[in-house]
Amino acid sequence: METSRLRRAAAFGLGFALVLSVGAFAGTLTVRPGVPSVGGLARYSGNQGLEINVSSPDRNPAFVQSSHPSSEPTYRVRLFVNPRGLTMVNGDEFDFFDAYDGADPTPPTVAGNAQVRIVLRQTAGKKVLSAFVRTDTGAESQIPTEVQMPDGWRMVEIDWAKSTAGAVGSGNGHLTLWVDGVQKANLTGLDNDNGPINYARLGTISGVDATTSGTFDVDDFASQRSGYIGPIQIFSDVPTSHAFFKYIQGLYASEITSGCAAGQYCPDSSVTRSQMAVFLVRGVHGAAFVPPPATGIFSDVPADFFQPYIEQLYNDGITSGCGTSPLTYCPSNPVTRAQMAVFLLRSKHGSGYTPPAPAGIFSDVPADFFQPYIEQLYNEGITSGCGTSPLAYCPTSPATRGQMAVFLIRTFALPPQEIGP
Repeated sequence: METSRLRRAAAFGLGFALVLSVGAFAGTLTVRPGVPSVGGLARYSGNQGLEINVSSPDRNPAFVQSSHPSSEPTYRVRLFVNPRGLTMVNGDEFDFFDAYDGADPTPPTVAGNAQVRIVLRQTAGKKVLSAFVRTDTGAESQIPTEVQMPDGWRMVEIDWAKSTAGAVGSGNGHLTLWVDGVQKANLTGLDNDNGPINYARLGTISGVDATTSGTFDVDDFASQRSGYIGPIQIFSDVPTSHAFFKYIQGLYASEITSGCAAGQYCPDSSVTRSQMAVFLVRGVHGAAFVPPPATGIFSDVPADFFQPYIEQLYNDGITSGCGTSPLTYCPSNPVTRAQMAVFLLRSKHGSGYTPPAPAGIFSDVPADFFQPYIEQLYNEGITSGCGTSPLAYCPTSPATRGQMAVFLIRTFALPPQEIGP
């Protein structure tokens, strides 16, 4: 079985066909070109991304179909999904990936049984993922715990295998689930030798509930017989061996950053105060937030992309600028590690936050305005400093973009994207 990827609108790469349910208003699935961008499609493939619009009144199924599988006894799938655009209420759910054992049908007919189902639902106010696998009795086994799906691009991978022996009761089939490279479930001892995988569907496969609306985005679907597929290296200057890889990938997946240039992140470059404003505003308000137009409150901030974010940071009380008479922000200056501690904690706890009195744990941090913020950053596990024996923080050193990825992931509790097994 060749690797299949969601790539081109005409044929969806190898073996994909665009499939919409029968109905007069079934045009809910679109493929959009474009380079990766915050809030955009094609965030991983760089070519085409899939958007399923589930807004009223069109709640019919909409999906693409992969015809690659051919009586597969093992099947591996990796895809990136983004639920940020969905509005759901508790109890809403839909299948977004199903793999079937029947003969490859002419869509939208369903042939055979769904051997694997991945479901997105809303539970207790949170979007969560669950997975089901069919056994020879016709019943389904469900993963024991639902997996929370924060907004942003989540990497979902499953590894399915049917049991090898022909007799009922052999029980060595399995289903393993990873999200963002972390194993979340491993169902073993499954008696499921009757059902191979012959085709798969991706989208809102059986339609959506009346209280679900918005959009659901998918990118870079890949399937193969075996072997962990894993993450896609987005930035050429951040290989998987990079110390900050999982944090930078996680920041990208959460749509906080698109890098410093096409295909690059610049992990060793200093973070400027302009860049810091964008990172923090998106972290506080969410990646989809667009600040209101700037009014020009800082005399040294030009009317550019960063200006609204800088003013939002000011209006949120996270910064007061770098000087007065006139009010200035110093947008091109690098952010020192001391300044960063204040920025991060005020963003996390609010503009009026005052950290507890410091104990003097860092040998190179003087007893000044920044000391309590720096120590609280350490106490909350956001930083471990810059050196040991004695413990040091390097307060006057510029914060690099690689370091900032770690700090932001930890401050806002964003999921890193692990490499996996």
